[in-house]
Amino acid sequence: MPTTPPYILVVEDNKITAKLMRRYLEANGFEADEVYDGIEALEAAKRRKPDAILMDVMMPRLDGFGTVQALRNDPELADIPVAIITALNDVATQVRAVESGADDFLTKPIEEKLIITKARVLTSLTRERRRIATYRDVIRAVLDGRIDEVRQTLEDEGLLNP
Repeated sequence: MPTTPPYILVVEDNKITAKLMRRYLEANGFEADEVYDGIEALEAAKRRKPDAILMDVMMPRLDGFGTVQALRNDPELADIPVAIITALNDVATQVRAVESGADDFLTKPIEEKLIITKARVLTSLTRERRRIATYRDVIRAVLDGRIDEVRQTLEDEGLLNP
């Protein structure tokens, strides 16, 4: 089964930092795009659902906390793992990030190895959720007697020889 590189959306209003994070990700086997505020992030995620989002907190128009809350309130985007990235390294900011729905928290200045490690964890989470959803669909199809659909799904996933 061919695998596509994990896709990450970088949301950072500082264009130099955004480009640096994107460069780190692409150099380590990820596909990445960058946007510069929360509104753009929501629009970009609807156009192409990322495997994970790395997002700054302090941004114009819609900050990181509000963006995460908006993602969590949208059924199509709610399951995207999000890591908040900020220069604010206090407990209150970390608590607020988690309460807004973020899955992880990173502090600036950014470290390439840490961002790549977190990106791998978050995208693995997404891919495992998708595999579980596929298995759930297969089980439902079996229970409903849709054997041809099950066979096709298993072939598509590379679990059966065609």
